[in-house]
Amino acid sequence: MAQYSLEAASNNTPMRQGSLAAVEGIGAAFLHRGCLAMLKQKTIVDAVTLTGVGVHSGEQATVHIKPAPADSGIRFVRSDLPGMPGILTSPDAVHSTAHQATVLGGDAFTIATTEHCLAALAGFEIDNAVVEVDGGEFPIGDGSAQVYIDALEKAGSEEQDAAREFMVITDKVVFGDEETFAAIEPYDGLRISCTIAFSHRRIGDQSLTLDVNPQSFKREIGSARTFGFLKDRERAKAMGIGLGASLDNTVVLDDAGVLNVGGLRFPDEFVRHKMLDALGDLAVLGSPVRGHLEARRSGHEVMQGLVKKIAATKSCYRRATFDALPGTGQ
Repeated sequence: MAQYSLEAASNNTPMRQGSLAAVEGIGAAFLHRGCLAMLKQKTIVDAVTLTGVGVHSGEQATVHIKPAPADSGIRFVRSDLPGMPGILTSPDAVHSTAHQATVLGGDAFTIATTEHCLAALAGFEIDNAVVEVDGGEFPIGDGSAQVYIDALEKAGSEEQDAAREFMVITDKVVFGDEETFAAIEPYDGLRISCTIAFSHRRIGDQSLTLDVNPQSFKREIGSARTFGFLKDRERAKAMGIGLGASLDNTVVLDDAGVLNVGGLRFPDEFVRHKMLDALGDLAVLGSPVRGHLEARRSGHEVMQGLVKKIAATKSCYRRATFDALPGTGQ
């Protein structure tokens, strides 16, 4: 099995005892004087627009991402329907995980393939935004979260006058079985470990662990594309899915290997994309999470099973705010 770890490296440079004491003294002084600033919520600065085709529906859609007040969360709106109905991101908002996508909505409307947009918002630590879509499915872009990364970088972000409240995992929660499962356990930060196993020789077994922050999200998983197999194309279209899939937005494999010109963006792009999806699914909880998520051969259905189990198990987490070190924003 190919295994990769992208955890933050430690600084092993020796520090003189006097210097260490001085640093500890400075830290104590900051604590004593109340100089630590609370981590605050964020929204975007400017509204941004993007347009593209849905990978399953094959239909064009336009997305407007707009700033939102503190404590309002991520709200999705169907701008093409009468009254512009909307829904707040939460486990109760999950309509289904049909056709290899996370679908939000209810009886009146649905919005499909939300996971890449949600992953980008979570990866960039955006807590509050209104996301308007004039169709039933989000644009797939190039098959990754890159189109949403570009939009959010163009929009910019700003802190709001409200503390950022985290869902801090205090006890391990598992959903699934020994072969296919998603689990989360306590961790000081957000870490994701993802494992996949495919019989195709170009994929095989792949594993990756990543401590997620805006920099690592963009660098390591944000541009990893969705993938599919040429042999499944006609069957998928007969089911009414993958109608917008092409070599422009999907890594396509035949029996020999990857068909896309230019090949892969990473040697293990497949597991990186699964990690991207897992982050988007975890974001359905509606709060930033502190914990270690392990996803083993799990798709949207298993991930949303875990999300609902976390939300229903009040004893497995607590709500908390955290201080930022002066001048770091962390």
